[in-house]
Amino acid sequence: SSLSTVSSGINAEYGALNTLRARLAGKLVHRRDTLSKSSCAVFIPLCHRDNQLSLLYTRRADTLSSHTGQISFPGGRCEEGETAEETSTREMEEEIGVTPLQHWGSLHRPVISLKLENVYGCVGYIGHVEDISFTLSSQEVSHVFTLPLSTLLRTRFVRNYPNSVAGSRRWKRFCKETANDPMDKETFLTLNGMGEYSMPVFPSPTREDPDIWGLTAIMTDRLLYTALKGEGYPKHDFLPV
Repeated sequence: SSLSTVSSGINAEYGALNTLRARLAGKLVHRRDTLSKSSCAVFIPLCHRDNQLSLLYTRRADTLSSHTGQISFPGGRCEEGETAEETSTREMEEEIGVTPLQHWGSLHRPVISLKLENVYGCVGYIGHVEDISFTLSSQEVSHVFTLPLSTLLRTRFVRNYPNSVAGSRRWKRFCKETANDPMDKETFLTLNGMGEYSMPVFPSPTREDPDIWGLTAIMTDRLLYTALKGEGYPKHDFLPV
């Protein structure tokens, strides 16, 4: 299939980073609006490691009060007057001491958390990991790791979760966000009445780290779908399997 061809050759094809950037051209949003303090933003860091185009993830510190030890992208709550890009850049600098080399834009729609907060995913490039001097905030980050895009393309699986009251509210909120997309709106209305829903999951590279799930997995999946839907990367519809 065309997706298998892309997966097997992705590192050679994307050796010139501009190839991936061209695939995303016109599909990412350049947000200039400032956000409220109830919104959050994360930076989705593309990088090279061993000359493989990869994504960089952080493992949250075990001392944090929420989402302890989970895998995430650098990010956090917006401060008054900040854009999503400014928030995600500031948070990445605070958490891992890295400033992006390139800002590419944001995923088309925010992901809505169970707390009904808008979480914006900002995409950019941070360089070759071997050349980066990371300064981790020990209060927030345990460590960082990377996964090649070619691996992420091959390893996605789905996992079912029970549909809670908070989840039901989230599907209704999704309906409002996708009012102009009848297919998505119909799916979310269906999910609102179901006992389960499914989420994309990506395996971590070591047994010591948990799988990549939740908002981080959704954003990883959306980035891959946005770039590679034309090559057959399947859209995740959240329906239980």
